[in-house]
Amino acid sequence: MRSKRGSLVYKISLLIMVISLLGVGTLAYLSYSDTKEIFLQSTAKRLEQKAKDYINFLENRLENLEENIMVLASNPLIEGMFRAYNNPYRYDSVTNKTFLQFQNDVVTMLRLLLLQNKTYFQVRLIDLDGQEIVKLIKKNGQVTLIEAKNLQNKAHRGYFKEIRELAPGGVYYSKIDLNREFHTIEFPLTPTLRVGKLIRHDNKNLGILIINVDVKKLLRLDRFLHDPDTLTFIANQEGYYIFNEVDPNKEFGFEFGKEFVITKDFAFLQSLYKDKKQLEFIQDENIFNALRFELPNGRFLVILHQATPRSFLERAQHYIHKLLLYILLITFGITLLTILLVRWFTKPILKLTAIAQEIAKTKGEKSLPIEVHTNDEIEELAKTLKIMLDRLVASKEEIASFAQKLEEEVAKKTAELKELNENLQKMVDEKVEEIRQKDRALMQQSKLAQMGEMIGAIAHQWRQPLNSLALYVQNLADLAEEGELDRKRLEEFEQKSMETIEYMSKTIDDFRNFFRKDKEKTRFNIKEVVQETIHLQAAQLQNRGIEVRTKLEDVVVEGYRSEFMQVLLNLIANARDAIEEHNKDGGIIEIEVTKEKDEAVVKVKDNAGGIPPTVIERIFEPYFTTKEDKKGTGLGLYMSKDIIERMGGKIEVKNGEGGAEFTIRLKAYNASAT
Repeated sequence: MRSKRGSLVYKISLLIMVISLLGVGTLAYLSYSDTKEIFLQSTAKRLEQKAKDYINFLENRLENLEENIMVLASNPLIEGMFRAYNNPYRYDSVTNKTFLQFQNDVVTMLRLLLLQNKTYFQVRLIDLDGQEIVKLIKKNGQVTLIEAKNLQNKAHRGYFKEIRELAPGGVYYSKIDLNREFHTIEFPLTPTLRVGKLIRHDNKNLGILIINVDVKKLLRLDRFLHDPDTLTFIANQEGYYIFNEVDPNKEFGFEFGKEFVITKDFAFLQSLYKDKKQLEFIQDENIFNALRFELPNGRFLVILHQATPRSFLERAQHYIHKLLLYILLITFGITLLTILLVRWFTKPILKLTAIAQEIAKTKGEKSLPIEVHTNDEIEELAKTLKIMLDRLVASKEEIASFAQKLEEEVAKKTAELKELNENLQKMVDEKVEEIRQKDRALMQQSKLAQMGEMIGAIAHQWRQPLNSLALYVQNLADLAEEGELDRKRLEEFEQKSMETIEYMSKTIDDFRNFFRKDKEKTRFNIKEVVQETIHLQAAQLQNRGIEVRTKLEDVVVEGYRSEFMQVLLNLIANARDAIEEHNKDGGIIEIEVTKEKDEAVVKVKDNAGGIPPTVIERIFEPYFTTKEDKKGTGLGLYMSKDIIERMGGKIEVKNGEGGAEFTIRLKAYNASAT
């Protein structure tokens, strides 16, 4: 009793625990979803502010860069050096200094400029023909002056041509690409922005000042590599990557003939290349913020920041751990309280269970006291159980009395049913025998009908030979009477008479073969059987004006040869009758024998108009016939179907173009095995 009580308590407690888990879990999930949404919005705002701060940083960098080149371009030393350079004697009449004197001072000034600015790595002074005059390069913190013999002509470079066409006072910004020396990309790769300015004096162009800026340092790309929560991508106005934090191999792909375009990886950036200035996009917990940063000379950069869900996942994991702990504590408390309450509530139920077990032991044959007082549904259940027990005792007594009467009635009905079954079996046997005799008579009638067909065919076959014999005998008598009968005439008469008699004998053999009963299956050539059958029917068909067309191949099958002839005779006779019934002039029967893969196919067609669609499905049923005035037994096609199926084949019918088409399919064998 105690174990069952515990089982009920634990089942209810388990149910309450599951319900509690579902409820608390649902609440936790909803709380998690809200927290997730709040975090995503917060991250999006932080990412937006970060993007704005970076744009402000870039604007300040470009302002400082432009201010530096403007100051340098107006420097008296650089102007004086270009005046001396452009003078045939390399002398400046304004300051009375030579080109070399100016050059030394300018180199010192430019060296100091490169050392003080980490983003600059090259400064050049170029004449108006594109020839470098002064060139300083900074590598690993050391500034080197390039010797005069190594200076290059840059007249072919695009940026030189664009600076030459620059408006007075304007500052030139090149597109960002990789630095080249002697027409070759310099390694390690250095993303470069070239800033240029015309050197002018008295409204005349003297030369060009160009500063090569290291883009990595100008844009502070190294700062992005140390941010674990954000990924950054930068592309130029053509969409090519300048910076790709995820796949650095895509950077400056256009320099090596590679089509690494940012819009292929982030299709939503298309609008930034048209008219939009800023985009925000959230997808699968990834937050994107993209800005279009305008550069001078109509160029721009697209800067994309992507906040990864890493930080969110870490916070979410910590939040989930706390939620799980709270869920377990709450569920444990609810389960413990449920166990105590269920134990108290189930006491009356356990008492009713014990009473029910006692009723089961006595099989409801005696009444028992049921005393439960709880003033609720359980007490109502106890009263109902008491009423049911009293009725059960009364019903047991009624059932016992009824069972006795029922047994007597069943015994009486059983005897009557046995007698009826014996008489019924006798009647069934008599009817079955009567039907079998009728079937045998009809089948015999069908065979006699076929025999009649054959006898009629033989009569037609013999009529012509008998007429010939009569003519031969009459001619012989005339010759004898006229005295012209000699040995030669007798031999000729004998020869013709024997040929006629052999022909009639062959007809008798065909007739005997047709009705010979095959006891075992043999292999035979269908072509020969078809020819024999047509030979037997040729005279009758010819007299009715029916043409027989054949297309016969040598195909060997296994089965009952004479019975197969009966099938062919039946199909030909049906076609003949159909042609006559429809008064068909120029009746045609086509017989075709072919071999398709491993099957022999025999087709018998006529042009009598076909079988009505309403009866074609019943054409092979026994006793079913479409012939009028009881001319048919309805067994011909049924027997034909039986013969073909006993030979392992099948027979089908359909309406062709001009009439019915019967098809017989049998397994084909090699002709050498006949």
